Amino acid sequence: MNVAEKRKYPRVQIHNLISYVCLDEGGQPIKRLMGSALDISQGGILLETTQQIEPGNGLLITADEQDQIVEIKGKAAYCRETGPGKFYVGISFQGTHDENIQFVQHMVRANYYRKSSVKSKQL
Repeated sequence: MNVAEKRKYPRVQIHNLISYVCLDEGGQPIKRLMGSALDISQGGILLETTQQIEPGNGLLITADEQDQIVEIKGKAAYCRETGPGKFYVGISFQGTHDENIQFVQHMVRANYYRKSSVKSKQL
């Protein structure tokens, strides 16, 4: 059975470490956690974490291929438990279109840069 893709933007598989900061209504940090980004699109990102995240606003922080800090505002749309102590969190980007594109580009470049540097070290 072929299911039609309903997403607005195509997803790119990645595997990057990322920090997520949950923010209160005033924009103040209330919880910080680390996770792995599993896929990304112009509209959002899928994280795998060891902690449950309540839907709401947050800040995504990661390092690009040159180890520069890159961040964007996001909103956790859902959190689904996938196993004991493992959660998938869907986060929609809350930046401008250009900010979203720039963040995605940094994440994808960092993913491929790290993959290629690991392969060259193995040779």
